[in-house]
Amino acid sequence: MNPVLPDEAVEFAVAAARAFAALGGVDAARAAEEDPSRRTSDVAAALRGLGVDDLDPRADADALAAGAALCEAAGRAALPYPVPAALLRDADGRPFATIPSNRPLVDHGDLFDGWTVAPLDGPARVAAPGRALATPLGPFVAEVVPGGLTDPSPSSEVALHLALVAWQVLGTVDRAVELAVEHVTGRIQFGKPLSAFQAVQFQLADAAVAVAGLRELAQFTLWRLVVAPDAALTDVLALRLHALDVARPVLRTCQQLHGAAGVCDEYDVSVLTRHVQPALRLPTSAERTAAALAEAVQRDGFDGLFVHGRAHA
Repeated sequence: MNPVLPDEAVEFAVAAARAFAALGGVDAARAAEEDPSRRTSDVAAALRGLGVDDLDPRADADALAAGAALCEAAGRAALPYPVPAALLRDADGRPFATIPSNRPLVDHGDLFDGWTVAPLDGPARVAAPGRALATPLGPFVAEVVPGGLTDPSPSSEVALHLALVAWQVLGTVDRAVELAVEHVTGRIQFGKPLSAFQAVQFQLADAAVAVAGLRELAQFTLWRLVVAPDAALTDVLALRLHALDVARPVLRTCQQLHGAAGVCDEYDVSVLTRHVQPALRLPTSAERTAAALAEAVQRDGFDGLFVHGRAHA
């Protein structure tokens, strides 16, 4: 496994970061909450300018790496757009999203005239946009209305979608740690920066190590999707579970280090935390993801990063 993304993917991520910064960065998410049409007028236009319509992560390893890098950049900016789903559009332009088995919920589900949706362990169906939901689950979560069957076993699409969502989560937590470092470095208490206190340093060190570990596993999972696509769903479930296990404590630490400001939307860390909730909660919770992972390991075996950690059915 090469842990470094191809140069083309890195360059694409830099171009995406510049495009998202030109939109205002996290301010684009704030603007979209005030005027949801900004998602199509501004954000979608920026993505088209990057050539996202021509990027298919299914094509080859380089395209998959570029898609992952784009999703990471989107997560860093809380970009108000379903980038992982849009990257997996079919020939008819329908994005693909993995949904809960008990309720067809999709982040930004109102943005497209049609979707392809599937639960973790069920068939894929076409779906029409339904009603938007104003809930703590996320500012743009909407129901969709499933229709006809399109694929009885969409495991490869499910794996790709969940992996790209995990890269989006990676971008969010990485940026949250950066914001926390900036805040404690500039915040003076008792005559010195908060960053001078050992307790703060320990918390940030733990968060940074957790994010670095998530990045390593995310890169390994990309490699597995290329070299063993038929067996990669187990790896993707492991990545998703680890992303959830990392995101919650890291985001909590970063908000706590901001003090009361950590839950005020004037601060980017609060907006990042709110907008990543659909990625953390859909299609499954950590507990249900763990159960699905255990079933997949029992069924298909599991090759970990290290020989001594491998388990086989």
